[in-house]
Amino acid sequence: MKPSSLSLLALALASTVLTALPAATPVSAQELQPGETVLERRRPEVEQLGIRAGSFRILPRIETGLTYESNVFATESNTRDDFIWVTQPRVDVRSDFNNHALNFSASGNIGRFFDYSSENYADYRAQVDGRYDITRDSSVSGLLFSRRDHEGRSDPNFDVSLGTGTVVPRFAEPVNYFTHGGEASFNQRFNRLRVRLTGGAQYTSYQDAELITGRTESQEDRDRWSYTGTARAGYEFIQGYEAFVQGSYNWTRYRLTPDFGGVNRDSDGYEVVGGLSTDLTGLINGEIYAGYLSRTYDDPTLKDFGGLALGGRLNWSVTQLTSVTGSLSRQVRESTYARGSQIASSYNRTVAAVGVDHELLRTLLLNARVQWRQDDFNGVDRTDDVYTLGAGASYQLSRYVFVNGGYTYEKRNSNLSGFDYSDNLVYLRVGAQM
Repeated sequence: MKPSSLSLLALALASTVLTALPAATPVSAQELQPGETVLERRRPEVEQLGIRAGSFRILPRIETGLTYESNVFATESNTRDDFIWVTQPRVDVRSDFNNHALNFSASGNIGRFFDYSSENYADYRAQVDGRYDITRDSSVSGLLFSRRDHEGRSDPNFDVSLGTGTVVPRFAEPVNYFTHGGEASFNQRFNRLRVRLTGGAQYTSYQDAELITGRTESQEDRDRWSYTGTARAGYEFIQGYEAFVQGSYNWTRYRLTPDFGGVNRDSDGYEVVGGLSTDLTGLINGEIYAGYLSRTYDDPTLKDFGGLALGGRLNWSVTQLTSVTGSLSRQVRESTYARGSQIASSYNRTVAAVGVDHELLRTLLLNARVQWRQDDFNGVDRTDDVYTLGAGASYQLSRYVFVNGGYTYEKRNSNLSGFDYSDNLVYLRVGAQM
């Protein structure tokens, strides 16, 4: 019989970590660098060495283990639980030039469910990026990427509301999609003034998906190009403090216009913000900004959006062994959600998160995280608030073997009935690296 107790996996996690801990006192920590967190700090005695290939280092690693999920289908009632075998391979290739840089990374995230194989997924990400230093104060950089992701059961676009308080899943399995794109930037410093120009483009394409009726439905009317151009200027008015202004313009063009429902989803938007970035000798590092965000749709039946833009990130080194990170963001995202005759043009996603990392021992790192996310739909009276709590630990048994484990609780509250759910995740994985 398949175990269905959440405490079973939690007990295994606790016993594994506790039995592995050495009877040793913490080693004095290497000093944090500006903007660096406890997780990112170098630990020469256990850090990954990799394989030297000329001016490059090849860093392979793999992580695999078991995850327990208490609500596989993200439903309000009649929940189903399952175990998932997760495998995450990764390889990084990093340059070691005196000037310039060239890097490559590729990773996978593969999940296999014990009972509900319809939920299996196999995602990947690959990226190459580089920087060319023209002078000491100017450089150009760029990146190309390709990735495969999936929309799972908790995705805002997955379910359909019939407008009568009834919510039904639209798809019988996760919806897979691919994103390919690139970005190029130019950076220039004039004494205390810094300027950055960035342009990017990406193409998103969706695979056909099986509906709950058993019929396969094409998703090609969701395929689209997205373009962005951004200019930023910052002035360091006091050492460690920079005020900046930033403006961006973006436009989205769908491959099929109109879509299968007769709607033209092409849109144009812009964002103008002002903010402050700081680096107080490594104690506090980050930036925060606010301004105005707008998105206008070609189809008059789709609701436009205009409102507050905000964002930021912050790293605070409380001590040499503890760091706190915070982040805030708001963006307009594409949507296919419909409620009865109402069609959403998009939804505004606002995310605020705080995390704490603590180095209990040189080889034992503890972490905790709390996050709030709100998805507010444009054109449909629907607002979802999602709360996430998590805690975990990472233990380095040696330079080549490590163990990760943790627990995550997620709860969604919606103003529409049928969309609420809560979910528990417990995971335990072992990893190897060269």
